[in-house]
Amino acid sequence: MSKFQENLQQHRKIVEQLKVEASMERMPVSEAIEEMKKFCELHYEGDVLINGFTKQNENPFKDKGGCIVL
Repeated sequence: MSKFQENLQQHRKIVEQLKVEASMERMPVSEAIEEMKKFCELHYEGDVLINGFTKQNENPFKDKGGCIVL
């Protein structure tokens, strides 16, 4: 495949992606923010990033071992 054909194919993919994005349903930012606020308020209790873990062994991000100096 020539360089021109590869370039053309790449640009066609970009155009197709732009068409998909252009056809997506949009909503005003003010509405999106209100929906996000409602979602956060409804799910506040189970959010470990806000409330933390009830037990340290439930934390998947806890260091598994200590540091070893050689």
